[in-house]
Amino acid sequence: MTQIPRDNRPLAEQVREAFAARDLQAFGALLSDDVTWGDVDMPRGCRNRTEVLTTLNSLLDKQVDGRITELETGEAGILCGLAVEWPKDDPRAGDTELFHVYMVRDGKIYQIRRYDDRDSAAAAVGIRP
Repeated sequence: MTQIPRDNRPLAEQVREAFAARDLQAFGALLSDDVTWGDVDMPRGCRNRTEVLTTLNSLLDKQVDGRITELETGEAGILCGLAVEWPKDDPRAGDTELFHVYMVRDGKIYQIRRYDDRDSAAAAVGIRP
């Protein structure tokens, strides 16, 4: 299938609303059934909507908190800057700024990728400097 550039702003706003409300059901509605997140060959990689939502729910249960610091759209998806607050006893406690890229196909997020720097995340979704 050919990727056709589309306006992802309405989807980006739905991502913002779901995050702000901590509404996993609303976020789940934005995901394709076969969405992936992380290395799917590893045990912690997510291979579908249910696994993504289970992972997010687990993070919320562990009192991990996050807020969107930036949300931009590109031809291939959405760049989402995140400020994450990990519990003090979590080994990731110092890892507070990261970027998610939500790759979009047919109006749904089909892949979630993590980036540690904005430039790489922006390039992945087709945002020009």
